[in-house]
Amino acid sequence: MLKYCRDQARDELWLMMGGGAAVGVAGGVPVIGALTFNAGLTAVQAAVVTRIAQVYNVDLIPAGGAGAVAGAIIAMGGGQLLFRIGGGIAGFIPGVGQVVQPAIGAGAVKAFGEAAIAYFENMYPDKIYSSD
Repeated sequence: MLKYCRDQARDELWLMMGGGAAVGVAGGVPVIGALTFNAGLTAVQAAVVTRIAQVYNVDLIPAGGAGAVAGAIIAMGGGQLLFRIGGGIAGFIPGVGQVVQPAIGAGAVKAFGEAAIAYFENMYPDKIYSSD
C-alpha cells in the first residue's frame, strides 16, 4: 500500500512523544530537574529530526547535520521558547513539575515534530515512503 513520508513520520511521531514525556518525568525533580528537562528535550528533538530525515531518506550530513536542520526548524516555529520557559519554570516548583513537565515535554516534541515534517514536506512534497 502506498504511504506518504509525512504520514509515516506522523505515525512515528506519536511514539517519539513518549521520549518528551520521559524527559518531563526526569525533569520533575525540583531545581535540578529544570536543567535536566531542557538538556534532555534538546537530545529528544535531535533524535526526532534524525528519524524524520530517515523517513524522507535525507542524509543530514551534507545539510549541516541534525543540529543545523533543527536550528532551521526552530527558527520556523519559534514556539519552542514558550515550551522551554514553561517547562523550566514548572521544574522549579515542587510538585507542579512532576505533573506538568511530562505534558510539556510530549507537547514540545509533537510541535517540533510537526514543524520538522512541514520542513521536509516543503522540500520533498508528496514523497512516497519506502521502508528500505
